[in-house]
Amino acid sequence: MPRVRRLRREAPTLELLAATLPELRLGLSEAGARTVAYQVFEKLGYGAVAVTDTARVLAFVGAGADHHAPGDAPIRPVFEALAENETRVAPLALRVACGHPACPLGAAAIVPLSLTDGPVGALVAYATDGAPLADDDVDLLTSLGDQLSAQLQLSELAGSARAAASAELKALQAEIEPHFLFNCLNTIASFIRTDPDRARELVLAFADYCRWTLARPGEFITLAEELKHIGSYLALEQARFGPQLEVEVDAAPEALEVRLPPFLVQPLVENAVKHGKTDGPLRLVIRARVRRGRLRVTVRDNGRGIAREALERVLEPGVGEGDGAGLGLANVHQRLTAFYGEGVRLKSGGFGTVVRLDVPV
Repeated sequence: MPRVRRLRREAPTLELLAATLPELRLGLSEAGARTVAYQVFEKLGYGAVAVTDTARVLAFVGAGADHHAPGDAPIRPVFEALAENETRVAPLALRVACGHPACPLGAAAIVPLSLTDGPVGALVAYATDGAPLADDDVDLLTSLGDQLSAQLQLSELAGSARAAASAELKALQAEIEPHFLFNCLNTIASFIRTDPDRARELVLAFADYCRWTLARPGEFITLAEELKHIGSYLALEQARFGPQLEVEVDAAPEALEVRLPPFLVQPLVENAVKHGKTDGPLRLVIRARVRRGRLRVTVRDNGRGIAREALERVLEPGVGEGDGAGLGLANVHQRLTAFYGEGVRLKSGGFGTVVRLDVPV
């Protein structure tokens, strides 16, 4: 019977690891800890599950959640497991430490979660009368802790990649092209006498565009914030091109709330306008949807497309300016890969260009 019970728990472990990887790529954050605790509780069936850092509980799910919560001090065996960097089983655990008369929690298995230089936290699985801990549970949790630690160690490598991506972002922010600035100012000047109200709106859009581009936004922003900045840019370009530029933004409400690194979508839009424009009207469609736990954003235009011989190289750093692709596309591809392990998807031909990005919600 224990062998069958263990197999039943090992099967969902792969699903658990797949669900936790996107969060743990960013390190042991509170969001990552909540994901780990919930997945272990739901898929492996322990009475309660907590995840801690080296000083406090980051997440707590299951029995006893009415009086145990994030922010609490970890139980004493957690510190012992971290000091020794090995799994510990505390037979009495919270029944000794907790003063609540109706606390349902008893024994606990504590598994360290480690980076390359040592433990940064712990996974704690608690037993209740209905979900006791057996030796097989301890072995399974120890193995799971090793795999979660491997995911966290990937975050160290990803952190180095994100640092490089941040440097790329700063370089991108510094590249407000002089031609764009002059075109904006000339467009605004042309409206000052003929349509002062429109000129005033464009001045505000121009100020917003410059403020956002030169600012240092947080590591993550909502898609709604990104689209607001894109709106300022497009207002300036539509004033310049008039009916020669048609824009449609189709973003579902749930997509607008998703957080992502800044300047992922805007360079794709600027690239489409700058390199897709032909003698005829350019139609640009920005679409955002959430499907199966992922945000998908597509930027589609009916412009001249990317030359076939250049299509395979435009995502490489430093390639693209003369090929109708633009440096912003490679920059977005690099940063998206650094954060999520997967870059942009690109199609181009006589129909125009479609650029797609996917990020986990």
